Amino acid sequence: MTCAPFRPPFESPLAVRIMQSVRLALLAIVCAGAAGCAAPKPPPPPKPVAPADPVDGEYLGTSTRYQADSRACPHPGSVSLVVWDNKFQYHWNREIWLDAAIADDGTVTGSGPGLSLQGRRDGKRLEGDVTNGTCGFHFTVAKQGS
Repeated sequence: MTCAPFRPPFESPLAVRIMQSVRLALLAIVCAGAAGCAAPKPPPPPKPVAPADPVDGEYLGTSTRYQADSRACPHPGSVSLVVWDNKFQYHWNREIWLDAAIADDGTVTGSGPGLSLQGRRDGKRLEGDVTNGTCGFHFTVAKQGS
């Protein structure tokens, strides 16, 4: 038994044009859908941050005593700091000065003979604690001028 070869049914030129139109319409719909699924535009770049207030300058304020386990502890009072190149000295008593530095992130650290200083700078305000384990001060100073 032999089978006749498959022959597609006769298509009229009108049917061919209709099928081509349908294919084009489907292709247009698929492309439009794909364009709608495209990644959104990236956000605009962030605006530049205003430059931070320069650290260097004169800071004035006060200190308060939070620990006094000895009568030899220095007295609290006025505090004057001159910051230059992100560094300053804290006057502990008549003879002792602590060297301190302000890091880019605002952290303040310092030390002296048997003393430590820890603090933070926030804008024009600088505050911290200084202690030798027996005596302790908290100081708060503000930058003067512009």
